[in-house]
Amino acid sequence: MMKKVDWKRKLKVATAAGIIGLTAGLTVLPSAPVHAAVLGNVLGTVVAGAAAYQQLDKTIDYIDNTEQGRRELFQAYQEKQGVVENAYLQGMLDRVMSRVSAGVAASDPSINQKPYLYFINKDKSFNAFCSMGHVMSVNQGLFDLIQNEDEIAVVLGHEMGHGQKNHVAKAARKRLISTIGLSAIANSTGAGVLNNLVLNALAGQINNVHITKPGEWEADNLAFDYITAAGYNPGATAAIWQRVTEAYGKSKKNFVGDIFSPSDHPTHEQRIANYVKKLNAMSGKHATAEKGVVKVNGKSFVKPAAADGMSGAERSYFVLGNLAAAYQNGHAKQNAYASGNTVMLGQQPIIRCASGDPSASELAALLNNIK
Repeated sequence: MMKKVDWKRKLKVATAAGIIGLTAGLTVLPSAPVHAAVLGNVLGTVVAGAAAYQQLDKTIDYIDNTEQGRRELFQAYQEKQGVVENAYLQGMLDRVMSRVSAGVAASDPSINQKPYLYFINKDKSFNAFCSMGHVMSVNQGLFDLIQNEDEIAVVLGHEMGHGQKNHVAKAARKRLISTIGLSAIANSTGAGVLNNLVLNALAGQINNVHITKPGEWEADNLAFDYITAAGYNPGATAAIWQRVTEAYGKSKKNFVGDIFSPSDHPTHEQRIANYVKKLNAMSGKHATAEKGVVKVNGKSFVKPAAADGMSGAERSYFVLGNLAAAYQNGHAKQNAYASGNTVMLGQQPIIRCASGDPSASELAALLNNIK
């Protein structure tokens, strides 16, 4: 018993000595002055970095959420890109922006507190973008490919989806740090200097937004809701990407810019498939379209011919959009009939028949048999 007690005591003494020895050993390895200098540098860097981040966040908030900041960014983009003075195009843009804004407000009234600032720039490529502060710019080249206001609404609705969900401001912090440099931000003397640095960086990196792919899908789906609420044909969502797909293969060099980057964004085919699925759901699973053929309850209804500057496949999505609206709004309960060259389903126009299409009376009779 006595031996056991001694053994425990010796173990405690040995352990204590070991701890003391270990502690002493740790304290004498690096010299104290070097340790303090390194620690001081690290702490200084952390403090300076935190201050720079804070400065940048204040500047981003100023540009994104104050009217003066938004106007300054708007002016910076206009100076960088140039402004197209075209009354016809501006009138078209004004009409679409007004309607889509009302569509946005139906589900997100915050737009009324921060309405969009927009202009047409001189870039000939097919693109549009939304930056911080709900500042939007539409390339002149967009109108070279699209004159259909329903399809223009899809592009603008997509960009407004980014704006409503603040995608750009969320992505901007990291990009601005990379562009300007944390040390430059930290060394900026006064808010005005940093504000100018940020404005110049944003205006100079229009096509370098880096919205995530989930953000792109969110903007796509919001565009569907926005344009539908605005009274546009929801089939335009698939139709525009069909148009882009057809044009893209002919002239790839004309498709540059953020919303058409294949590495960062869903493919055109994926977007079409997503919208067809949404249109099918909107119709209560009654209508769909595939390879240019519109089907109702699994049966072929019409394969539209090329007309009105659109391919048959592009037109098919507009027909699908009209059918989806007819089913959603209860018009499909009524009989289809021909009104001149237009097939009507209740009060909903379905297709205006063109050369190469079956007659309106033929299609109305067919629709009554399969709807």
